[in-house]
Amino acid sequence: MNFVHIADVHLGAKPDADTSWGNIREKEIYDTFISFIEYLEANPVDFLFISGDLFDHVPDEDELFTVDKILLKLKTTNIIYITGEADYLKKDAPLWNYKFMSNVYLLNGDSFNRASNEAPLEGVRTDYAGKIVDCVHFEKFNLDIYGICQYNPENSRNDFDSIYIRHPENVNILLVHAGGENVQPFEWEDLGNLKKFDYVAMGHRHNFEENSELKCYYPGSLEPLSEKEAGTHGYIKGYVDKNLTSAKLVSFSQREYMALDFEVDEKTLNSKLVNKIILACAENPQNIYTIRLVRNDKCYEDFDLSEVKKKYKIKSVTGDKGVEINPGLLRLHNSENVFGENIKRMEESNSVYKKEAIDIYSLKMVSALWGVENLKLVMMSADERAAKHAHRYVINNIKDEVDYMKSQTVKCLEKKDDIRKKLEKYTDHTGDINTTNEMIRDYNLRISEIEFKDKYVNGIYDRKRFNLVMWCVLPILICLALYVMVTFFPSVIMGVEKKLFKSVLIGIVAVIIIGISSYKIFDITQKNKMLKRHSEYMNSIDILEKERERLIFKLSEYEIDNEKHKYFLEEENKINEKLDEIEKKYKVYNLILT
Repeated sequence: MNFVHIADVHLGAKPDADTSWGNIREKEIYDTFISFIEYLEANPVDFLFISGDLFDHVPDEDELFTVDKILLKLKTTNIIYITGEADYLKKDAPLWNYKFMSNVYLLNGDSFNRASNEAPLEGVRTDYAGKIVDCVHFEKFNLDIYGICQYNPENSRNDFDSIYIRHPENVNILLVHAGGENVQPFEWEDLGNLKKFDYVAMGHRHNFEENSELKCYYPGSLEPLSEKEAGTHGYIKGYVDKNLTSAKLVSFSQREYMALDFEVDEKTLNSKLVNKIILACAENPQNIYTIRLVRNDKCYEDFDLSEVKKKYKIKSVTGDKGVEINPGLLRLHNSENVFGENIKRMEESNSVYKKEAIDIYSLKMVSALWGVENLKLVMMSADERAAKHAHRYVINNIKDEVDYMKSQTVKCLEKKDDIRKKLEKYTDHTGDINTTNEMIRDYNLRISEIEFKDKYVNGIYDRKRFNLVMWCVLPILICLALYVMVTFFPSVIMGVEKKLFKSVLIGIVAVIIIGISSYKIFDITQKNKMLKRHSEYMNSIDILEKERERLIFKLSEYEIDNEKHKYFLEEENKINEKLDEIEKKYKVYNLILT
């Protein structure tokens, strides 16, 4: 039989709640689970194993109903569910007595509660199912599925010793949620009794893990929940019979957590480091990153990664802060050399950037003069020769940074000019959009008015035709009444002459012929008028609709232009921010170079 195996979905969890993207993560966990079930609906399997922590907490009735409706899509799949320490099974919880509409087998419960018995479950609880280890038998697959639910948020007891196979000739599968400090702790070497199982579906550990010798598999969480869960996440797809067990991890998560390491030294330019990190993050922009800067012995500077944090989902950064130094003490200890002289010169300047310039210069000089092993001695004075050599090195380093900033400024200005041209092409059409929407509404009103009039043309015609019929039929009825009164009764009773009888009869026939002719003439002329009126209305509607379509097309052009205008305006703002940052840094460095 074929199966899929998931665990630790943690529906309702709110990872990264303290971040700017935290508000979408709870929904993503549900969305991924729904997408996974929809995938199984299109690609059905015999079994779905859920090895605990489907929910991030003990679920209430509404949450169970929501998930039950989702699982109801799996019409032919048997769903085996055990609880973990998060959604643990307790007798006073809604899960204990919930009646499932879907094909869910909640192990260790009182019974397999069903909302309806119209479609009976294929599996039956065996007579050797116990309070600790439950067991369900599927005759169709010659299969026994064992499972252990968690009844408490903590369980330091090891229940593996109570597990043993009753029918080795069957296919035997075990579901268990274990492997934590307070959730059935174990060592692999102590699980020798599991070797006879054909597959062990485990849960609790949030990263994929396997022990092929024991056929034990952790699928990990379907969607990663923290930076500790780096790497591929999804579900296990497998096949099992008495001769073969195969299982592989299939990626299914919307995003991953990734850790990136970057080596930095005293020659590393902040701007180049930022670009390097941006390029690395751009390969998978949907992922969440942890960045670690690995410093060498002489790298003491701070690195500013704020630009990276704006562009991508950066969970944390380590190693970006350098060594704190005291420029005042450094100037005092190095008053007789170029190091102290430059600090003093910058302190006496009137520039608003002098503090930043002093900090950067001091840090670079410390980096050039002393190593990490002598960091506690950096407040000592440097000899004049060493200070001159370090100063020269620092100035050259800053000049390189300034040259790089100049090239970045040129690129930014070129890009800004290009964006300005596009902004001139794609202007702001907010006023045009409002005006066009008003015009479209006017056309809609006029069309609806004409359609209303057209709708009643047939009614007017029908009423006129009815009136004519009444005017035609009434004289005929009167004539017939006269005929009966004047001709029939007198001829029978009084013996009136046949000549009078004929005259009355001819008059009646004449009235009928005139009535029918009048109706036909009326019907032809009025129907033509009705068709002509319909045609006039339809032509008017057609003209108005074509004009409305032209306006709708024009509106879409305006909206597209507005979107492009908005996009390029945001790009221009980003470039302006970057130019401002470069300009500020240039002024700081220029103060050092002066």
